[in-house]
Amino acid sequence: MKSRCTLVKKAVEQSHEVEDRVKQLLSSTLAFTAGTPKADRHPFNERFVAMIGQVLEGEQTRLTADVASKEAAFSELSPGKPAREAAVEEAKAVAAAQKAALDAAKQAVIDVAASVKAANTELAVAQKAQHSGDEELEGISGLKTKLEEVFKDSFAPLMEGLVDADGTAEKTKAVMSAGKSFGFDSSLMSTAAQVLQKPAAERGTFDATCFDAVRDAFNGSIAKFDEQLASGAPAKAERASAVESAEATKAAAEASHVDLKEKAAAAKEEKTAADAAAKASTKSLEDFMPDLKAAGDALDNARHALQSFVDGPHIAFNELKEFQEGDFDKKPEPEPEEVAEAPQEGESPSKMARLEEAPVPA
Repeated sequence: MKSRCTLVKKAVEQSHEVEDRVKQLLSSTLAFTAGTPKADRHPFNERFVAMIGQVLEGEQTRLTADVASKEAAFSELSPGKPAREAAVEEAKAVAAAQKAALDAAKQAVIDVAASVKAANTELAVAQKAQHSGDEELEGISGLKTKLEEVFKDSFAPLMEGLVDADGTAEKTKAVMSAGKSFGFDSSLMSTAAQVLQKPAAERGTFDATCFDAVRDAFNGSIAKFDEQLASGAPAKAERASAVESAEATKAAAEASHVDLKEKAAAAKEEKTAADAAAKASTKSLEDFMPDLKAAGDALDNARHALQSFVDGPHIAFNELKEFQEGDFDKKPEPEPEEVAEAPQEGESPSKMARLEEAPVPA
């Protein structure tokens, strides 16, 4: 009876819905209320028993509601774990994909940088080939131009008699210098030195023939230059085309290089964002697990508290509420019965007879 009263007293003192003064009053009366056999209780004390029952019923209701609240909280959190785990895996997969994309973008930048370098080398080779190949033709073209200028500015005016006495010597000198430089016939130029300085009115048939011969020498050299230029034109065009193609290849490689660098920068930003998302989702899961554990522990504690109340104070009070004198007295333990031993082999029958006649304990 005392142990049951102790359980009920603790339950009353720990109840949440009752004022402290009421709990103290009810606890102090247990020896005269629930601790007294029902037949010996004063009606006033029986009212206290009913009040104690109401307090315990309210506490059980509170504990039951607390369990339901903890179950609801745990149930609300529980489905979030798979979702957060799936979010972590998805975020990690996205981060891995972005890393692969960034690695590929970096490699593409490296590859196109090599292409740019190769394009620059190819262009340099093509330009060098063009320069060396065109140098000879440019020299021929320059010689032709120089010869044409001497013909136009010096020889033609002399031949047509358009030069006055002051300019004749200078232009004659230019023609003679050109003849020597371009390999005109030496005997012709020796003769022409005198003829070129003659006024047009004083020239004879021989002089006209000499002028014609010098003119033909000019035209022949110019024609030879034209032939050389025409012969080298296809190769020159081919070299120009090679340079143009190399320049286009270089420009395309450089444009690709710029584009891929921009894509690599974008891929880096995307990877950074994906890593941050993966880190955030992992932290969300890590932060969630303590919350889930706390909710689970709180639910276990609430269930344990309710079960302890039901198995302890609740049962104890129900037993005290209706108990009669002697209900909780300790029952005497029955004395153990003596068991007759069977005679061992070799013992006399008289001993067996004595065993059979022995009185049976009450």
